[in-house]
Amino acid sequence: MESPTAEDVIEAFTDVVQDQLDTGNAVEVPGLGAFSVEHRPSGVQEEDGVRRLAPPRNEVVFTPEEGA
Repeated sequence: MESPTAEDVIEAFTDVVQDQLDTGNAVEVPGLGAFSVEHRPSGVQEEDGVRRLAPPRNEVVFTPEEGA
């Protein structure tokens, strides 16, 4: 059996992080920081004098570990 490539490891890591975030769990990576999902409510945005309603959404947020 061959050792996994760096690409394989990164793909597996991102799959796990995405699965956890999809279920509402935060993911902490020691020495790096934490990934979490924050809900953003709908609101009015103005651009070039045009006002638009931005839909509610969930955003992935990364918080670096202190001293990392």
